[in-house]
Amino acid sequence: MGVAPVMKMSTTPGQRAADMLAALFGVDLRSLAAFRIGVAGIVLLDLWYRGIYANAFFTDNGVLPRTARVELFELGDKFGFRHMWSLHMMSGAYWAQMLLLLVAALFAFWMLIGYRTRLAAIATWILLVSLDARNPAILNSGDVLFRCTLLFALFLPLGAKWSVDRSRSADKPVVPDRVLSMAGVAMMLQLCMMYLFSIAFKAKEVDGVPSPWFHGAAAVYYALNCDAYTTAVGNWVRQFPRIMQSMTIGTLLLEVIGPIAVFSPILTKPIRVLVFIAFAVFHIGLAVTLSLGLFPAICIVCWLPFLPGEFWDYMKGRAGNVSPLLERLGGSIRGLTSAARRWFSKQETPSFRRRWYVEAAIGLTLVYVLLWNIRETDVKRLADRTLPLAFNGPARALGLDQNWSMFAPIPRTEDGWLVMRGTLHNEEVVNLWQFDKPLPWAKPDVVSKLYLTQRWRKYLDNITADSYATHRMYLCNWLAWRWDEQQSDGQLQRQVHKVELIQRLEITPPPGKPVPEPETRVLWTWYYE
Repeated sequence: MGVAPVMKMSTTPGQRAADMLAALFGVDLRSLAAFRIGVAGIVLLDLWYRGIYANAFFTDNGVLPRTARVELFELGDKFGFRHMWSLHMMSGAYWAQMLLLLVAALFAFWMLIGYRTRLAAIATWILLVSLDARNPAILNSGDVLFRCTLLFALFLPLGAKWSVDRSRSADKPVVPDRVLSMAGVAMMLQLCMMYLFSIAFKAKEVDGVPSPWFHGAAAVYYALNCDAYTTAVGNWVRQFPRIMQSMTIGTLLLEVIGPIAVFSPILTKPIRVLVFIAFAVFHIGLAVTLSLGLFPAICIVCWLPFLPGEFWDYMKGRAGNVSPLLERLGGSIRGLTSAARRWFSKQETPSFRRRWYVEAAIGLTLVYVLLWNIRETDVKRLADRTLPLAFNGPARALGLDQNWSMFAPIPRTEDGWLVMRGTLHNEEVVNLWQFDKPLPWAKPDVVSKLYLTQRWRKYLDNITADSYATHRMYLCNWLAWRWDEQQSDGQLQRQVHKVELIQRLEITPPPGKPVPEPETRVLWTWYYE
């Protein structure tokens, strides 16, 4: 008696489409956990760096008192700056700012270990947006990418793996290895938009001058001549013109091909691992040659959700599973979190449910962000038709306002460093920036070392721009106040009578041309009685 042949079930077109969507936009929960840990670590580092100079950046004695912040960013504004909100505006006292930073650090630590992860992530995002809005003059593109990506990640199960919540959950519900949702799509596309719209900025001409990114491959040459950002390694690379041209071309190719290749329906998983490695190497290279603060680390962490599950399977085989370590960590912190557990009676359980109205809201938000970016690049003069300025409010309120004109369309050709000269009542001339050093009239070997942190570098770089001219008086006030507090010993003759902000301006010539001598440009002069 013959055996009937076994018929092989074929998948339907709908099932194949669903599988492809899951492969392209699904996020492995281990990749999401790695992202959560990376985000929390960056937040803790950032809070430390900001906390060192919290008095200067966030108090009423600093470079942007609350009244100045309202005046400079909100009064008379019709298009969204008035929609910026900040809990840090409730007080201008140093102790209040440090208290908020400590609260933010607590929630970031909870997020790091995955304890009450959802609450910790929401609180971290709220305090991050609040801190950024308190003093926008110290922010860079990394801050923008960070808060935008974290907003979308709030709607994902960040604590489903490698977390205290998971290890201590009573029922330990079964969770899938991969989650597919609009939040994951938005988080991925937000990162890709940064690179692709940056290319759109790089391709633009300014006053008929072609972009050095596409004409002569000289963009990296100009970027490495921005002395405020260039490291000692960057200074060394400047002596190799061919290498800088290759770096320009390589940057363009990576920023165009990488964000598109990660959505390849063919060989998706190996391509994503290769793209992750390529961007990690790229951003490490940026960190070595340019002082960009946490921006390179933020970008690398934002690429983590693209890693497929097979990557973690391979890492597990090579280095072992980190989950037991986190479980032991969860047991060891019970004493530290006993007070916190009394505040919240119910133990958080890692779970994830998609709700259609949440998915729709995230989808609309993603479209809003896309239109915002199209308007910012002003593609074919469609700005007013894509997103009128009157719709700026939601982006400012949610921290989604973004612009990716990083070193584009033309990296700066004007650069230099600041001389902060003070004249005391006894006519003594002093250095108001570094009290124990002479005024830096001559160019330092590494200009970027003049700046205390990346926040100061960004702020002082902004101060030299005409658009930030109104901020200069407040910097002068802070410089005078700091000297009088720390150096005058209460003696009137040792107090500041005059502050001068002077820029030693250096013009970057075209490649191969000699560098001219720096010019002296007085930005601001202010007298005190």
